[in-house]
Amino acid sequence: MARSMKNSVIAYVKKKNVEASLVFVMFVFGFFFNLWIFSRSWLITGVDGPYYLIQVRGILRSGSLVYGDPPLTFYLLAFFSLLTGDTMSGVKIGVSFFCALSTIPIFFLMKRVGKGRLSGFIAMLLVVFSAPQIRMMTDFMKNAIGICWLLFFVYYLHDLAFSENSLRKSLVLATFFLVLTGITHVLDFGVALLFLILYAAIAVFLNINRRSLLTSVGIVVLAMGVFVFLAATYFGSLFTDFNKILSFLHGLASSQGRETRPFPLAPRPERLGTPPRPEPFAPTIPFSLEIVGGWGVILLVFSFGAFLSLYLWRKREKEPFLLLTVTTAVGSMTCFPLIPSEWLGRFLLMFVVPAAIILSYGLSKINQLLGRASRVNASLFLIAFCLTFSIVQAVSIAVQIRPTIGYAEYLDLVNMKSRIPPNSVVVVPIHGMYYWVQYVDEVDVVGPGVSADLWPSYSHVLALFPKGNLPPLPSNGTLFMGSIFILVELQPP
Repeated sequence: MARSMKNSVIAYVKKKNVEASLVFVMFVFGFFFNLWIFSRSWLITGVDGPYYLIQVRGILRSGSLVYGDPPLTFYLLAFFSLLTGDTMSGVKIGVSFFCALSTIPIFFLMKRVGKGRLSGFIAMLLVVFSAPQIRMMTDFMKNAIGICWLLFFVYYLHDLAFSENSLRKSLVLATFFLVLTGITHVLDFGVALLFLILYAAIAVFLNINRRSLLTSVGIVVLAMGVFVFLAATYFGSLFTDFNKILSFLHGLASSQGRETRPFPLAPRPERLGTPPRPEPFAPTIPFSLEIVGGWGVILLVFSFGAFLSLYLWRKREKEPFLLLTVTTAVGSMTCFPLIPSEWLGRFLLMFVVPAAIILSYGLSKINQLLGRASRVNASLFLIAFCLTFSIVQAVSIAVQIRPTIGYAEYLDLVNMKSRIPPNSVVVVPIHGMYYWVQYVDEVDVVGPGVSADLWPSYSHVLALFPKGNLPPLPSNGTLFMGSIFILVELQPP
């Protein structure tokens, strides 16, 4: 018996080592896949990409942010920039690392709920090859990194509902990762709070550890109340994003009967420690449903989630039922088509979370059921088809990702820097150029529209235009003419 027990222990350890090795390999693969997307260009990608360079450089120079924003992402990326010795490389490597790290919590969550490693590995692949995740990672980097903390929070929230032995540990870690989500991105934080509310409500309805779960949820809610109060009261300049929750509710209430504009691709932050400036130019483009596969894919995934929830309810499998029901509800709320368009585009990018959970569980469940009927090949074909669709979609989006400027434009900005007089402000009406001008030329920048209030604040008011497209504005002459851009000094009104 002793020998049999020893052999069982050895087999268990080997099994765990194989699992850990496969999870690590998947994480490394995801990291290098993300890095490959960034490495296709020397410049940082997206409209918001140079915004992160500005923030990280501000931290490395002065220890503080240039713009008020939830700070965690920028300090993490500053650490990677210190390691690499280059801001551009540090941001790319840091974002790639934390986006790949998102695969770890979803593996263990889906392995537990799906009763097998297959569900976990499918979920990892669906996160790595997620077009919405790639879109966030290459532009909305805070949002993408917040997905990592959100998934850790969901894992420990689920553990709170079904584990009694590790209750204190799960409570501490769930609260910790919820706070991390809150100091990363307001949308991730809002989705995490939706998970918390719906988990508590449905678990109470199902009488799943009702007393202990309600006590734990109460503690988490109290901790979040303290966190939000401290953030808003003492660090209000860093957490102005929390106001977006009220703006969203107001926009939702007043959306009837008015035309909404496409969602902004650049934040509108407020400079820290400086007088208010005109808001940065936020160029807008219509949101492309290609990123999430279209409304048909969204409807199919959430219908699949609803079907699985009904199936699990009839089978009285409470653990997967709770996760699938809450995930389907949260996903349906964030992807609701009547949400105003200026918000809907960003909300749809959160599709990565419900899609990975619903599809990984559903595909592994189908594999289990068909396996009992000796139809494993059919289930493997279905898994391969879904993964192939996700991979093709992700790679298609990845090859479209690029910086908003080319190398020639970047060289113009570098050469232009020495021509900019002290105490200047540059008016930038060109799509995707706002943060690049500020980062490369280290000058104050405003968006399109010249205000008379600029001249009392600055000695020189400049404007940047494409060559051959200079509007008829009164100017004091040309300061710089490059291969792409022309820089002129405007006369006061």
